[in-house]
Amino acid sequence: MNHSLRSLWYPVTLFGVLFALLLTWNMATPLFASPDEPAHLYKAYGTAHGEMLGTPIPDQPSNIRLFDVPDTMGQPNVMCYFFVPEQPADCATGSSSAGVSAAAVYPPFWYAIVGGGARVIDSDGQRVYRAVAAALCAALIAAAFAFARRSSAARLSPLLLLALPPMTLFLAGTVNPNGFEVAAFLLLWTLCLHISHRRATSWQSGMLVGLLLATVLLSRFASLIWVAGGVVVVIALVGWNGARRFLPTRFLLPAVGSTVAAVVALFVWSVYAGAEATDERIASDWTRSHVFTYTVKRLPEYARQMIGVLGWLDTRMPLVTYGAFATITIVAVAGVITSRNRRLQLATAAVFVGLLTAPVLLNMVSARKAGLIWQGRYALPLFAGLGVLGMIGWHETSERGATRLVPTVRLGVALLFVVAEVAGFWQTLRRFTVGSSGKIWLDGPLAWNPPLAPLLLIAINAVVVTAFVAVVLVGTANPSLDQAFDVPGTGRIESVIVGQRSAGRRAPGGT
Repeated sequence: MNHSLRSLWYPVTLFGVLFALLLTWNMATPLFASPDEPAHLYKAYGTAHGEMLGTPIPDQPSNIRLFDVPDTMGQPNVMCYFFVPEQPADCATGSSSAGVSAAAVYPPFWYAIVGGGARVIDSDGQRVYRAVAAALCAALIAAAFAFARRSSAARLSPLLLLALPPMTLFLAGTVNPNGFEVAAFLLLWTLCLHISHRRATSWQSGMLVGLLLATVLLSRFASLIWVAGGVVVVIALVGWNGARRFLPTRFLLPAVGSTVAAVVALFVWSVYAGAEATDERIASDWTRSHVFTYTVKRLPEYARQMIGVLGWLDTRMPLVTYGAFATITIVAVAGVITSRNRRLQLATAAVFVGLLTAPVLLNMVSARKAGLIWQGRYALPLFAGLGVLGMIGWHETSERGATRLVPTVRLGVALLFVVAEVAGFWQTLRRFTVGSSGKIWLDGPLAWNPPLAPLLLIAINAVVVTAFVAVVLVGTANPSLDQAFDVPGTGRIESVIVGQRSAGRRAPGGT
């Protein structure tokens, strides 16, 4: 087997196990039980069938429109269990008319991909739409881990799991562009592991960064916030001198050109679609000081939502899940602190400032026109960067001789992730089958049943998530030098970690 084929085993295997993992979330979640899933489903169907905007509905806000969707895609009476965590999903019976979407004016890019893929397979099957969306997310996440593996911090790759709390997996396994956005940002963040490399300023790198930024911008309006925030974090990470390396046109032209083109396309679409951030039904007359106080008090709840309050914000995770991800976050930050890298610490502080201020600022801006719209999941694209910053921090710490801590970080984070994910998945099934406080052992007669028996589905989920983590651990246990992006003509491996000097190691065959 040649080198190029050997190098593919890691991302291909990761994609397979990730896709299987997301399929378990697909089956564990009742139809339409993901936030705004009916709206996203109908928009995807309409876009794939040449109807990008739908038909205006009298006496409805401009963003709510009707798409020509088959009656078989109508949703049952799901409101009977939404916001009622003790009520299983079996009460959702009947079928209402299909096609009303509150996502009608959203950019069509993501919807065209998901709807087009589903149309090729089975245009009327909602779980098929979910599977197509899951495949896109799995591909991006696998690519992120593959890029991390080719860095000199590869052994710390388990810290990337911080970006995959139950909320991310839940969104990625259903029809919601938020999951795609998080996965794309995780890939963008992992590119920072190579930001000091000589090839980072090439036109190929500029094109990769530009296309990724254009992809997220054309998928969600809110991505504008996180693109701007990400730029601030990266500048803090590399400093002005580091940022100047990217000013030559060979990088800047494709990177900025693609991004600007996406912003222009987004603006043109907004004008064409008549997109407005206004909804009088939920607008608030609170003063700004009242909105500020309310939002600040809600910050702990937003943090819980970011890790996982599933369904329509009615399905809390077990304490062990929240505790595990809080611990992984502390581990990542500990690596940043012990690294003694001031730029890295400044970049991490910038992430936390963004996580704390974005909810306040957005609620204050939106309150009078669209109400208090912030949800914790919106911050996941920024939160995903903490894992990468933690990788850099722990790598620099280990370079000073603290190598014994690396195996503990690797195995500890991996174990915490598996326990948190399985516990969260189990609780999700429990909530929909018997209610949040129902029996824990999900056998015998159940009020609602997923496509597979719940205990079997839990077992499959546990096996797949363990396999996913095992692939990450095995694939990064002893990364060889030829996995890194070597500098042509030098035979040397250049450091890819910000703020660290090149170790000057020779690559195999170097002179």
